[in-house]
Order: sequence, then structure tokens, then C-alpha cells
Amino acid sequence: MVLLKWLVCQLVLFASLSHAFTDYLLKKCAQSGFCHRNRVYSDNIAKSHHCYYKLDAQSIAHDPLQNSLSATIIKTIPRLDGADIAVELPFSLSFLQDHSVRFTIDEKERTVASGGSLLASQRYNETWMYAFDEKFHDEANKTNFPELRFAKQEHSTDSLWSRLSSFLTHSNSTTDTIHLQNGNISLEILTEPFQLKIYWQNSLRLIVNERNFLNIEHQRSKEENFAHVLPEETTFNMFKDDFMYSKHDTMPLGPESVALDFTFFQSTNLFGIPEHPTSLRLMDTSQGEPYRLFNVDVFEYNIGTTQPMYGSIPFMFSSSSTSVFWVNAADTWVDIKYDTQQNKTMTHWISENGVVDVVISLGQDIPAVIDKFTDLTGRPFLPPMSSIGYHQCRWNYNDETDVLTVDAQMDANEIPYDFIWLDLEYTNDKKYFTWKRNSFPNPKRLLSKLNKLGRNLVVLIDPHLKKGYEISDSVINENVAVKDHNGNDYVGHCWPGNSIWIDTMSEYGQKIWKSFFEKFMDLPADLTNLFIWNDMNEPSIFDGPETTAPKDLIHDNHTEERSIHNLYGLSVHEATYDAVKSIYSSSDKRPFLLTRAFFAGSQRTAATWTGDNVATWDYLKISIPMVLSNNVAGMPFIGADIAGFAEDPTPELIARWYQAGLWYPFFRAHAHIDTKRREPYLFDDPLKSIVRDTIQLRYFLLPTLYTMFYKSSTTGFPIMNPMFIEHPEFPELYDIDNQFYWGDSGLLIKPVTDPGQSEIEMIFPPGVFYDFESMASFVNTGADPAVKIIPTPLDKIPFFIEGGHIITIKDKYRRSSKLMKNDPYVLVIAPDVKGHAVGDLYVDDGETFGYQRGEYAKTRFVLEDGHILKNVPSHTPDNLMDIHNDVLRNTNIEKIIVAKNELQRDIALKDSVTIKQGGEERSFPTKLSHEDDNKIIIMNPMLDITENWELIF
Repeated sequence: MVLLKWLVCQLVLFASLSHAFTDYLLKKCAQSGFCHRNRVYSDNIAKSHHCYYKLDAQSIAHDPLQNSLSATIIKTIPRLDGADIAVELPFSLSFLQDHSVRFTIDEKERTVASGGSLLASQRYNETWMYAFDEKFHDEANKTNFPELRFAKQEHSTDSLWSRLSSFLTHSNSTTDTIHLQNGNISLEILTEPFQLKIYWQNSLRLIVNERNFLNIEHQRSKEENFAHVLPEETTFNMFKDDFMYSKHDTMPLGPESVALDFTFFQSTNLFGIPEHPTSLRLMDTSQGEPYRLFNVDVFEYNIGTTQPMYGSIPFMFSSSSTSVFWVNAADTWVDIKYDTQQNKTMTHWISENGVVDVVISLGQDIPAVIDKFTDLTGRPFLPPMSSIGYHQCRWNYNDETDVLTVDAQMDANEIPYDFIWLDLEYTNDKKYFTWKRNSFPNPKRLLSKLNKLGRNLVVLIDPHLKKGYEISDSVINENVAVKDHNGNDYVGHCWPGNSIWIDTMSEYGQKIWKSFFEKFMDLPADLTNLFIWNDMNEPSIFDGPETTAPKDLIHDNHTEERSIHNLYGLSVHEATYDAVKSIYSSSDKRPFLLTRAFFAGSQRTAATWTGDNVATWDYLKISIPMVLSNNVAGMPFIGADIAGFAEDPTPELIARWYQAGLWYPFFRAHAHIDTKRREPYLFDDPLKSIVRDTIQLRYFLLPTLYTMFYKSSTTGFPIMNPMFIEHPEFPELYDIDNQFYWGDSGLLIKPVTDPGQSEIEMIFPPGVFYDFESMASFVNTGADPAVKIIPTPLDKIPFFIEGGHIITIKDKYRRSSKLMKNDPYVLVIAPDVKGHAVGDLYVDDGETFGYQRGEYAKTRFVLEDGHILKNVPSHTPDNLMDIHNDVLRNTNIEKIIVAKNELQRDIALKDSVTIKQGGEERSFPTKLSHEDDNKIIIMNPMLDITENWELIF
């Protein structure tokens, strides 16, 4: 076994050195016992049409205290001798308050087969406790049934039925069916075969178990297995694992998989289930490999594959505004089959173990179901303003002098930035929570120097801990290390060599983890500019199966890694976030945290990125649908390493990647230790000027971007936003994933992602669009989207603002976002063809949790009839005068730019504009400046965003 581990380790290390991910390290479905078994079962059940799962109508109960429906599903295994085996599967169903339906299927009673007292006997059913927002923890199983009807041929008259008599009615139907109604959602539960039909406003949207793929592999011993196998089942790898790199999996509980099919109606477009390097619209997998959700380390991942990556969000939705959230953190595969003739899509979900726990949401549109999902799992956190600026990183900056040299050269070349990062090599011999003394002798001094200009430092701290030093010794002594299947502290190989892993699934483990940060971040009160990066937290284990943890490791509460694998990374970064938040509590500072592994709910506390990409055009191209996929799955704060982590990009690729990356919500340059240095100031012109101007543009747009982050933190709305969300009425836009909107700002972007492109094709919905740089406009007068050729020389970023929108910018160069607080605002107005436009602005201090106490300003700008601009504040702080200088700083507008379309062409020059404010009217002596035929500019209007006013020009 030691030799095998060494060989696997060498393979992984060789892959890292040769910059090539090796597919054979990961299982295919046919090599995965539970995936293979369920695919075989689904093929066979489709032919046999047998039904083995029936909801027992006599078992239906309603708990008036919990307001929930419960019943028992009976799985029947036929026997030749007639002594059929019946397995009881408890079923529960509830309506959530937001018009979502949640149901669960568990297994009634289990005993540990061979795992002894090390493992819990029952199926793991606590994924929801990590995935759901805390506000749902007490309400998770409460329901509200305004209308409930039960149709049945006959029934018993025992006390159960009398208890249900107040809300059950009966008919002579030959099919047992339960009818439920909750607002716009109605639902039918069919008893045999068990099936759910879900309607939105009386229109069928989803059928659960339409194809009878429901399969719960109930507990049985190896000796009795033959008697417990259905005729359509295969016994492949039920009690062993033949895969080369996981053959030592002990599988103490035998086969435990759960599987179920969902059929989406009125749609052949599905989205979600990140993270995969594929198209935004999910692919049909019926002739290939299913999508796999299993957090693993995939250095230089292959493009176009459904294989797993670093993160998993088991949330999927259709273009008919119907979503499925599969609340399971085990290894999961998802098959998809589109049926264009019947306008429906069939999906098959398979997890290695756990319970069936599903939340189905429906709504009027796609933003509504994303809103419901992020309400349930938690809103994306509102990050510090500085963290949405530019981040400069590489593996690794050598020492304090190197860091400060980068800092100084960025300033000397007028390249703004907010964060500089330290990768692994800052530590002493790869021991986390330490500094390499010769390179970073005085971290407080370094932080203090960076702090002068509002800069921040991020350092890497991973959950693998080198054996034999103070931190790992403490983990072992406090008994909070992840255990192997024998109950011993697990030892695996990662960057430091032999390592142990902190068990942050344990509450006590979280407490110990926090204590490490408290000592490491023991800084003066005025230094709150140190932040954390949790990498390798899938967890990545070089000599582990499939580059990650053995599934038979044991966590707190006697839980196998098999059950919580996709949760582990979330538990690490949430524990880290809580630690940093506590440490900075005296200053009320918001943490910033980056995680590589993630799950549903990670958006509450962390940003992420697309991992170890490569400096090629293909990786630039795939980064856009990858970032879009996370955005529509409720985790918008994501980016990709610019301009590719591994290998050396060409100058053209660097330019185009920065031009694409400025639109990522997370905007970071990062590079492998073996690459050439590529800080922007090192480039020759014109590349240096192109990159500098691109980064400066990001800073000019920060007021608009921060407003989008605020909206996302309240509704989950995407920041990088697919075109079909803004224009769902056009079917041709559902396949577009190389062009996107920036939130709801109206900014429409298509990055150049191929070499040598001097022009590109962009698609424009009906309406008027303005080139942002020149404000030249054109109108698509047709009824459908139209393609237009856009010139794209190397210094050109193809982006437009759609008519009907107003955005807010700041147009002065500053060295960091903090230094922009005193700068006034500039409004950019893009009227639609009728002369109307709207836009929002959100402002707070950008650093603290004061916004949660009402210390923010929010307003809406409205243009009417092409020449009447109104400011309509919806919130100003109660103590505005007291906090104005400290929090909001400058709230004045110094310039208004109005783009001109055909409606505005004939606006005459005036000597003044009229301002109505506070019941008074005054004339403001300024001329409308016509810089060119494309726009007019109103200078120094002396208007405040926190006050009501009307400007007539």
C-alpha cells in the first residue's frame, strides 16, 4: 500500500510538473460502482416498466405542529418463493414560504454492518444544515397547506383518518392521488408508482420519477445481498471498488446510493450545476459521460469535459423557470437528455449515499428562482469595496522587498490595485500560520506600508498541516484531525509532505482553527488589511484516490467522508471567515476570503475562481461560460486567473485576457511559480498602456459594479449576467455564452477570445445601443436580435450600453479604491428610443458592517422624455450629517453625460439648465457641452445623490 501511494504521488507530481492533467486519475461512470449500477438500472427499468416503489396511502399523516405531510414509501423486492422483502422509506413533503416544494426520502432503520461504533448507523441527512441559511434552520420542516385534498377509492376509519378529516376529501377515483395547492403552485402525489407532478399556475412544469428511476439502495449484508437485488439491478462493485486508485476503499456500509429522475417540461434549456469547463447551457449527456459533482484537484483541467472540478453546486434550472436543488454532498452524477420534439428535458440524479432531499422552486422568470435559491442557501456576501478592485498575485513573491517593489512600480506606472497576494512560499517550510523569517522578517511592517495607500495583503492558508510542528501537534493533541477508517489520524501527502487535515466539520475543530488565526493575525488595531486564501480544500491529497480524500475517512459525529465530501471545503472557508470576522470585530471590518472548493451556501462567506487554468486562448474562451455558470447558480463572486496560471501567454493573449477579465466579478492576475514575471508594468508599450487603461477602466466603473454586488447580496441576481436573463423572450439567446450583460446595468460585453481578431460579431436585441467609448449609437429596429460587425483592434474592448439605462462612474485615476472616496460622481445616461432611462446607485463606507445598521445611501436616477432627469433617493442614513465625512464622503455629481440618439440630436444649446429642489426652482448657468454629435455634457451641476431633485435641460 505504501508503494502504491508513492506511485500515485509521483504520477500527480509528474502531472503538475508537465502541465497536463491526466484523465485516468478520475473515474468514468462505468468505473464508479454506484453510477454504473444506476445507469444499468435505469436502462433496464425503462424496458421492463416494473414498479417497485409505492407510497402507502394508509401511512399519510399531517403534523399540525410542524404543518408537514409525511408518509411511507414501500420498496418491494420480489422473491421467487413469494416472501417478498419490503423496505420502509420515510417520506416527507412541505411547501416552503417562497413557493418552493421540499421533499425527502430516507431509510427507516439501519444497523452498522462492519463499521462498528466508528460510523453512525443512519443515513447522513444533515447536508441542509450547511447549505441552508441559518434563518431556515428552525423553519426547514415547517409547512403551510392552505388547501389539501386526497382522492382515494377507499380507506380505513382508524384515528389517523379522523385526525386528517379536517383537510382530506375523498372520491371514487381508481388512482390514489393527493392534490396540494399553495398559491401559484399545485402538486399531485401519485401513490403507485410513486410520482410527483408539479404545476405553476396550472401549467405542468416538472414530474418527479416520471421514468421510475427512483432507486434507494437499502442496507444489506454482503451475505444476504443476492436476495435484496432487484431483477433490473447489477451487483457491480456493491461491496468493493475496482478502480485502480481507490481499490482500498473499505466501503463498510455496502451499497447506499440514491437516485431519482426529474423531467422538466416546456424547456430544452438547462443551466447550473457548476463547476465544469463546458458551455453555459448544459450538454446532453445521454451518449456520453454524465456531469459529475465531486470536489477534486484538477490541475490544468481539460476543457469541454463533464468531469468534476474544485466546486459543486447541485442546483439546476430550466428556461421555463423551474429549478431543482439536490441537497446532497456525496459524489453525484447527473445525466441530461433533451427531447426537442416534446419540448421537455429528462434528467437523472445519482448520489453515492445520503438521503433524497430536494427543493423544487418555480417562478415567473429565471431571476425569481435564483432569488428563491439564494434566499434558501444564503445571499452572496457584500464584499469590501477594495476586493472588487484589481488583485496582483503570483506563486510567489519572494520577500518583503519584492512585494514593496511591485507596490511601488504599480504606482510609478499609474496602474491601480488593491490587493497583493502571497502564495505558499511565504511560509516557513510550508508550515501554515508561520512566516519565512529571512524573507518576511516583520509582517506588521509590511502590512503597515501597504496600508498607507489602502492596499491589502492576502496569504495562503490551507487545511493540510505538515506533520511535526506546533500547529499540527495541537490538532492531534486536541483530537480534531480527520481520521482514517480505523479511527487513527489520517496522514496523506500534500505540499508540505506528510500532512494531517483539520476536521472543520467538528465544532471543536472550528474553535481550534480559529485559535490559530487569532495568534497568527495578532496585529495592531489599525492594521486590518490582512486577509486569507483557502486553497487545496477539496481536499487535495496528492496520494489520495482521484487526487482527493479516501471516501472511508471519518469526520466528527461518526460521519464518513463519503457523505460530506463536497461540504468539506465549505466547512473550511466558513470557519476561516468566522475567525477573521471575530478578529476584526473591534473595527467592524468585513472579511474578504477566497476559496477554491465550494458548495451551495459558499456564497455567504467566500469568493472563488476557476482554478489552475493555462495561458491559452481556449482557457480564456471557456472562462466566460464558467464564470456565468457560477453567477446563475447563486455564487457570483468568481473570476479566472489572468492571463492563465500555467505557461507563458503571448502579448496579444495578455491584452485580450485583461480586457475580458475586467468584467469578472473577481479580477485577479495570477501566475505559476515557473512562469516568467508578468506584472503589468513589465510590459512594453503598447501592451503596457492597453493593460493599464483596462485596469483603470475597472476602477472608473466601481460605483456601478459595487451597486451590482449590493443587488446580488439582496436578491442573488447575477453580476456577469447571461443575455437570456435580460431577454428571455428570444430563444436564440439561450445558447449565447460568449457575450453577456453586467448585472442589470445595461452594459453589454463581448470579449475578444481568439487571436488575430480585428472584428467580431455581436448580437443585439431590439433597441438602441451606444458604444461606450464613443457613445456612437445604432438602433436595431427589427423584432428579433440582430448581428452587427464590431471593429476590434487590439486596444478596443467591444462593450455597449443599452438604451434605457443610467450608470454611475468616477473618472479620475487613483492608486486604490480607498483613495477614490472623495471623488464626485459622473452620470452616464443612455436614453432608449423614447428618451427614457433608469439607473440605481448604492453607496456605503465600503469597509464595515455599518450598512447592516442603515449606514448607506441608495437612490434611483430617472430620465423622462429625453430632457428631464430626476433623483429619487430610497434610503439615506438617519445620521447622514454625522457620518457624511466618515462614511459616504463625497456624494456630489460633477458631470452628467447624456448619449444622443435620434431623439436627442436636435437639442439646442442653452445658457442654463433648470433645477427643481425642495419646492424651489433655480436656473443653473451652464451650457450643454456638445463634445461631438454623440453626447452632451452638463458640467458641475452641484447636485447631491442623497437629495431629491429634478434637472431639466
